[in-house]
Amino acid sequence: MNNAGFEVDYNKCTGCGKCVKVCPGGVIFVNEMKKAEIKDFSEFGWNGCLRCEHCLAVCPTGAVSVLGHKPENSTAPVDCEKGSAVINSLIANRHSCRRYKDENVDKAVIDDMISRLANAPNGGNKQLVEFTLTDDKEQTEIFRSALYKETERLAAEGIYPKGFDKKSYEDMKRWEKTVRPDMLLCGAPHLLIPHAPLGQGEPVIDTVIAGTYFELLCASRGLGAVMLTFPLDSLENMPNIKAMLKIPENHYIGMIIGFGYPEIDYARGVQKTVDESRIHRLKF
Repeated sequence: MNNAGFEVDYNKCTGCGKCVKVCPGGVIFVNEMKKAEIKDFSEFGWNGCLRCEHCLAVCPTGAVSVLGHKPENSTAPVDCEKGSAVINSLIANRHSCRRYKDENVDKAVIDDMISRLANAPNGGNKQLVEFTLTDDKEQTEIFRSALYKETERLAAEGIYPKGFDKKSYEDMKRWEKTVRPDMLLCGAPHLLIPHAPLGQGEPVIDTVIAGTYFELLCASRGLGAVMLTFPLDSLENMPNIKAMLKIPENHYIGMIIGFGYPEIDYARGVQKTVDESRIHRLKF
């Protein structure tokens, strides 16, 4: 049996029941002493603890600890007025970066960003997303060189990724002289590839959300990032290159993200809007 390390400080617990109401597994209750308690369960997941830590987060008095985590070590909520301005700015100033400085990002910064992805939403809080990473630009260059060589070989045979043709390939080659010196990885010194096992959880949604959160984390730290569509689509024609990534065959690869310090700084955010024709307001 298991209780997920659920501990309650009886001197602080008021028996308000908030932890009961937010527990998705329905395993917390208020006992006869008007204190929070957890039922024994056989395994984590449905009808057990989902490891979500909502009980710890919602307790107004900081009485609940769970999974070895204590409330005093949690991050405080953001003031909504300040937080909304910050996130609005991050979104408006997030750009697809196609030119990077030839230098590594501190590994401690990269590790910290990846650790934050544990908080990204995922199906059933199963935490199944894995991350394949090049945290050294020299390793990225080895992969880029192999990918580039195979891309050129296939193009010479008229083989292109799904959705691309000779013209679009030649367009990208031409852009190397103006927009980006590296048509495949945009010169990014680092790559992050979120992937998750098929048949479990929500691999497609989970990996896309993790990648999206990572982009915002990059923006918040002054790093550039870009979704690399062409290389991702190319992998299906390149089993030997795909094998270099050592990603299990049964894993869905959500995206390839290039990131690093941007070579060109932007002076301001963009002013995109969602046209009213794209908003479909339901009335029943």
